[in-house]
Amino acid sequence: MTSHPAHSPGPLGQELFVVEGESAGSAAQRVCDRDFQTVLAMQGKPMNAWKASVAKVQSNSLFGQLIQTIDAGIAPEFDLQRCRFEKVILLFDPDADGIHGCSLMLWFFYRWMPQLLDAGRLFVAHPPICELTDLASGNRAYPRHPAQREKILAQWRSASSKGASELIEQKPFRGLASLGQELLHTSCINPRSRVIRRLRIEDAQASLKVFGADSHSKDN
Repeated sequence: MTSHPAHSPGPLGQELFVVEGESAGSAAQRVCDRDFQTVLAMQGKPMNAWKASVAKVQSNSLFGQLIQTIDAGIAPEFDLQRCRFEKVILLFDPDADGIHGCSLMLWFFYRWMPQLLDAGRLFVAHPPICELTDLASGNRAYPRHPAQREKILAQWRSASSKGASELIEQKPFRGLASLGQELLHTSCINPRSRVIRRLRIEDAQASLKVFGADSHSKDN
């Protein structure tokens, strides 16, 4: 599923979201700004494009559609000047499967479109993992990783006269679609409020090392 911008004058300002899952892709499509944002929903976990041959990558339904959408070819003929987007943003569930799927997508770009990484045009979004509510004060927080959640909990408990955990409600999010449209838009889509991080070559190399992939073993 692809939602194309209504106007596409060139890459300046144009954004492509590669989103995990049909339901999350549909939700992102509903809240994105179609003047400059495009959504490509990924079905299932992507294959390991780092070790795949060019023929396998081009014939893969997900990567074939992604290559066509970006419209700049793939290595060794990839042409950054033809790329339709200023930013390509990976948007995956904030769980173990999402982290692995996002890593597989990062390996694809590292192997077949490394110029996007070199140019600083590949990003990853960081959706919240849960909603925290301080029932005493009514304060809410949306931590994006476990360490941030624990820091907020410690601060709230320290500020509470009772320090009781029962005064804090934790609502985990089960995938991107469970965020709801407003929170998905605010935390991941809206350029004025979202949290995204630029990915570099070093991130791809570190990811390959973490998952035990051989960075020198590739098919031709």
